[in-house]
Amino acid sequence: MADHTFRLSSGRTLGFAEHGDPAGVPCFYFHGWPSARVQGALMDEAGRRHGLRFISPDRPGIGLSDFHEGRELKDWPPLLAELAGHLGIDQFHVLGWSGGGPYVLVTALTMPERLLSATIVCGAPPLAFLGYEHMFWMYRLMIRLRHAFPTVLGGLLRVGEKVASGAPDRAPLKWLVGMLGRADRAVLRQPEIFDKVRAGMVEALRRGPRSVIADADIYLSEWGFEVGAIGYPIHFWHGKQDRNIDWRYTEKLAGIMPHTTTEWLEEEGHYSLPVTHLDAILKKALAR
Repeated sequence: MADHTFRLSSGRTLGFAEHGDPAGVPCFYFHGWPSARVQGALMDEAGRRHGLRFISPDRPGIGLSDFHEGRELKDWPPLLAELAGHLGIDQFHVLGWSGGGPYVLVTALTMPERLLSATIVCGAPPLAFLGYEHMFWMYRLMIRLRHAFPTVLGGLLRVGEKVASGAPDRAPLKWLVGMLGRADRAVLRQPEIFDKVRAGMVEALRRGPRSVIADADIYLSEWGFEVGAIGYPIHFWHGKQDRNIDWRYTEKLAGIMPHTTTEWLEEEGHYSLPVTHLDAILKKALAR
């Protein structure tokens, strides 16, 4: 992994990492929540196989990127355009996993002429529109705490950082992994996968919980646009054993968008799908 930073026109610093084929076709990878640019390491080997240069930016306030007070989802495309300009990139693929999904959508809405493909894997939905009914119970708890006791959530995330740093085969981390589906548990038992997933979480919380909470607030807020207005084709992938983000959210989202493809994998979960089926995901993106 190669870490980089550059200064935006706002004066803030943006951090990003590069993985995959350095001479390959550019693909911006939008990390999940809570995570950071280092999660892009999961794309490294497949990127080399498929000739893709993965560029994984830290969202503002995360990792190497400066905090942006009052940030909204609509602020992402101008930032991405500056990063692409800094790197001399005209057109590119975009791929978002989990919490990176909304950033793919807003990019497809505002920058369709620059896209080579747009892919969302187990993506976060517009919760203000679709509601919390199908959310994982732990996420629902966090949402309630955020609304009722905002300061408590920060303390909970600090505890989460310490838990994530523990051994995956020992409590309490063992209990949390045990809440996931069979396929997810199997994938996270692979040390090389678990370490990369954990590294993203730890890096996201390195500066404290404020930025992670601000990142989460975007998922809970009105996004400022109608997803049905997105005319660019979106490739959706979702596992039906995903306990983090229920596949029914993606089904509802795809149903109100004009140009989508959907891949439902009956036995895959939130972590297993992008790991086990990454080659198929990238082949479909490249075939467009």
